[in-house]
Amino acid sequence: MPAIAARIGAALLAAAGLASVAGAVGLGPLVHSGVTNSERKGFYLTLINPYPGRERFRLYSVGWDSEAPAGEVLIPVPQPALRGKSQRRLLVVATGLEPGEERRFRVCAERLAAAGEGIIHARVCSKLTARRLG
Repeated sequence: MPAIAARIGAALLAAAGLASVAGAVGLGPLVHSGVTNSERKGFYLTLINPYPGRERFRLYSVGWDSEAPAGEVLIPVPQPALRGKSQRRLLVVATGLEPGEERRFRVCAERLAAAGEGIIHARVCSKLTARRLG
């Protein structure tokens, strides 16, 4: 009987975790690439607020396979606020591209939570590839 209770408890805990992630911030497209003839390549990303009320979010760039900050990525509005159940189109710009260079990085978004609120750190990241013609 204790094994059944433990399994039921684990299933309820997993379901609660999925419910909280389902309401997490949205960012799209999740993968995008582009080619430019200049030292800059811009990408439009759509940030989605699934929550019922106004929320503030944090956008930041990191490496393709690491959490190290990605260099030379401009995010003009790094902490946008969105009203409940809405979305906003945002510009992200890879700068300083050398001729023939390909730069791969991620742009991540997360909700700025009040201090002490929740223990789940939910975020979503878009993988972006910018390439400059030679």
